[in-house]
Amino acid sequence: MKPISCLMLDMGGVLTQEHRLDKVDAMVRVLCPGLPREVFLKAYYGERDDYDRGTIDGGEYWRRVAASLGAPWREAALPELMQLDVESWFNMRKGMLAFLEEVRGRVGRLVLLSNINEGCVRYVREGDGREWASLFDELVLSCEHRLLKPQREIYELALDRAGARASETLFVDDNQPNVEGALAAGLSSFRFVDEADFFARMSSEFSLTAVSIGA
Repeated sequence: MKPISCLMLDMGGVLTQEHRLDKVDAMVRVLCPGLPREVFLKAYYGERDDYDRGTIDGGEYWRRVAASLGAPWREAALPELMQLDVESWFNMRKGMLAFLEEVRGRVGRLVLLSNINEGCVRYVREGDGREWASLFDELVLSCEHRLLKPQREIYELALDRAGARASETLFVDDNQPNVEGALAAGLSSFRFVDEADFFARMSSEFSLTAVSIGA
């Protein structure tokens, strides 16, 4: 079993369940009623990288989505769209939150490393998400650093913020390219499939330690 003194976790798809389609459908009704969900999601994700990188704000993001769909833009719709967007992501996995509570005293550093936009950052830092976010020693949130996974620099930044060695760090993400980015940066990493697989791999492949073995 590999000793791990720093555990890094993604948020969306790991701490949270899948994107809530009822909230996606509500966004469609606000922005472009009657549009097929899959058409909306293509535009929604197509403009997402700049938003999560922090190079555009929520207003510009939603204007771009509307433009790509040929939908008329109503500035008054922005607050509702941003609220629905946040609500669509924060459907937390209770088992993962219980895991955070249990391991925080058994591992040296616990880090949240997420591609995330300004609206979701406010929820995590100032809203209801503060309760579980406070379980982490460090929050490395993409839009605050103009970096995105799987860029090598964001893993190096997270290691630096945590004061951790790559060789003693495990990163878990539900997106395979992000896993490969972590591996390229020297971290251990695997893809999150579901809670059962996660817990099985954590118990069989890794040993958490509160002290760096290189210290």
